[in-house]
Amino acid sequence: MKKIFCAVAVALTSTAAATFAQNEPYFAAYPALTPDNQTVIFSYEGHLWNVAATGGSANRITAMAGDEINPKVSPDGKWLAFSYNQFGNYDVYVMPLSGGAVKQLTYNDAPDELDGWGWDSKTLYFTYGRYNNYSNYKVAVNGGMANRLFGNYFNTTHNITESPTGELFFNDTWESKNFVNRKRYKGAFNPDIQSYNPTTKSYKQYTDYIGKDLWATIDKKGSVYFISDEANEEYNLYTFLNEKKTKLTSFISSIKRSFVSASGNKIVFEKDYQLNLYDVASKKSEKIAINIFRNNVLEKSQEFDVKGTISAFDLSPDGNKLAFISRGEVFVCDAEGKYVRKMKPQDTSGSGVERALEVK
Repeated sequence: MKKIFCAVAVALTSTAAATFAQNEPYFAAYPALTPDNQTVIFSYEGHLWNVAATGGSANRITAMAGDEINPKVSPDGKWLAFSYNQFGNYDVYVMPLSGGAVKQLTYNDAPDELDGWGWDSKTLYFTYGRYNNYSNYKVAVNGGMANRLFGNYFNTTHNITESPTGELFFNDTWESKNFVNRKRYKGAFNPDIQSYNPTTKSYKQYTDYIGKDLWATIDKKGSVYFISDEANEEYNLYTFLNEKKTKLTSFISSIKRSFVSASGNKIVFEKDYQLNLYDVASKKSEKIAINIFRNNVLEKSQEFDVKGTISAFDLSPDGNKLAFISRGEVFVCDAEGKYVRKMKPQDTSGSGVERALEVK
């Protein structure tokens, strides 16, 4: 007599929603600090989260039907602004930092990428992706008409940052906008740190390195921090000391999107697809240890062991397959138990599929 062995492990239906924890997640991006240095806000998996600057469990802020990026906290600590693409392209939105209603501020037909706040906490600067490919505008925190910043000057501005004196720092080449991830570029389109004062109408160029100087960020004292690849052809953090370009970090892998808190004590940035915090006083940086907790999507699968629950079975005429019933469901497996397949009988009565009792 031929012996038939069929090992069956059947997943029929449902696991309860479980809380999933991910330690030190990768691809956290677009970091910003609250003015008091205590909290980092960032984008992860298309949504905004916050975490203590010292690390710990992150809390989700938004969970809308789209991607939220570029979070920026107003200098007075009351508002959180960001870019959001629910309707196909990014627009600028704002909400109370403590939580509340989200308000849309721009309604353009090309991307509006938030750059930052004015020091009055009433003005937002953003890069609009239509005029001259892209150009900078400002809009009030209460909404209304957005106004272009530079008129006929500086045709491709972006990365706008306002100093406490009203001076607007910016980049204006495609290397710092479209090709920021291209390393070691040297050429006519290298980005420099530049500024323009709308009140005095004065222009100043702060750097003249033929590589990349970009992402200026400024604290309430007027200290300017930025990123450059001058030292070792990898992006590192720099500042100006006595108007001289000065390197602050010596990483062998590039950092991105540096942001200084309004108080000027801490600087957050991306490094190796995770978030890092630089302490201005000690001149030391460390990775922010983040724990992400979230609920998995509800599923309908639950594992059942059919051992001892097979109520009927029948062998195919060629002896190669076995059909059996377990818990009222019909399964087919090969004679050696290499695969198991659940059959899905069709309901022809309209009253619902009943449990199977026998198989032939």
